[in-house]
Amino acid sequence: MDGLKKFMMIVNKTNIFVGKMMVWVTLLAVFVITFEVVMRYVFNRPTNWGHESMIFLFAIFYCAAAGYAHYYRAHVRVDVFYSTRSPRTRAYLDLFTSIFFFLFTIVFIYTSWNFYWSSQTMPGGGKIFGITIPGELSFTDWQPPYYPVKFMMVLGGVLLFLQGVVWLIRDIHMAVTGREMK
Repeated sequence: MDGLKKFMMIVNKTNIFVGKMMVWVTLLAVFVITFEVVMRYVFNRPTNWGHESMIFLFAIFYCAAAGYAHYYRAHVRVDVFYSTRSPRTRAYLDLFTSIFFFLFTIVFIYTSWNFYWSSQTMPGGGKIFGITIPGELSFTDWQPPYYPVKFMMVLGGVLLFLQGVVWLIRDIHMAVTGREMK
């Protein structure tokens, strides 16, 4: 049981850490978009990297923060029905809906991996600082590689899946014993 609790603690702390890191990613994205808007509309000198960087940063945030949101159970649910039930009944409902959750996350991880891997292995032909970069590159003049951002989809899916396992364990414990797991 101690190993299981240690696993749950590691997953929880990892998702909390990643979620807090995403605050900085969001702030960086806000800074970049503010810079881009000022350059575009005040100085009439738009950048070729600002808009694309902002999209990359928000994509990273969106993917990586999924496990953090699931730690707090912040994803959408039908609260009208769910909130009026006892904790044990909610655990049974969560166990039932976890079938769909895990089906979704497994398909998401699988397709994200294929999406990432095809991007990683694509011959890009770009160079950064004189070094040839493998993988899919952006079509802009800046040409940043796409695969690091696409890898965040895989990482975010894995973190979401692991947080789902933690909640599954907690829900099973609640459904069987009627008590919160400590």
